[in-house]
Amino acid sequence: MNRKGIIIVLALLSLLAGGVFAHDSESPSLRHMTLRWGQHGVMFDLSSDIVLEATGLAAPQLRESLRNGETLAELITANGGDPAQTSAELTTLLSERIQTEATSRIAGLANSITRALERRQANKWHWRWLRPAPRLPFGEAMTGIVLEATGMDAQELRSALMDGSSIAQLIEANEGDVAQVVSALATQATAEVNAAASARLEMVEDVVSKAMGQDFSGVFERMSQLRRGLRGFFGAWDGIGMHTADETAQSAAA
Repeated sequence: MNRKGIIIVLALLSLLAGGVFAHDSESPSLRHMTLRWGQHGVMFDLSSDIVLEATGLAAPQLRESLRNGETLAELITANGGDPAQTSAELTTLLSERIQTEATSRIAGLANSITRALERRQANKWHWRWLRPAPRLPFGEAMTGIVLEATGMDAQELRSALMDGSSIAQLIEANEGDVAQVVSALATQATAEVNAAASARLEMVEDVVSKAMGQDFSGVFERMSQLRRGLRGFFGAWDGIGMHTADETAQSAAA
């Protein structure tokens, strides 16, 4: 698991400010974008099966309608559906996904934390000053547990990590019990994951409701402008949350 995976609450604790993200998975054409609406860490595909069934449209038709300024609520109503019912179905689906994700993350906490504590810095250079100080692998509360267990402050811990020591070794050198530290960290991380999941669950209904009446036409125009000008180190790049079908660009965005 990479460092991003070690930051236990990466996905659940980062509450996004909100926005629409598009991924061009089929073609460079705007007609083939997959639009995802998200606020406060709650995100879903606007062309999900629930929405397609409610609107009676295929995904390309739905994207074109949204591009022309029609709202999901209008499209659902035009198909003889009930936007409130569709909102309720989406809310239920997203709530179940959030709960499932939280349960899955909690189940793997002990193993992830153990690997983080045992990891050692790779590629030790002789010219130490050329290397950036390593980031500590946990959030503030969890880092406090680690600092107490190692008997170090944050700067001392980073320095020791740069010298090639693992956090587990530093805990043992301070006559600590690594297993107990893992247990304490897992308890803290569990509380944080549950709190983040609860916060998202409270926002799901509001996020879905806003999506029903949202005008997405401006999104396509902004994405089109981004497509015309931006390139990145890994090739064609279309701004936040959007990339071309180029394989290299997709890998960079993953």
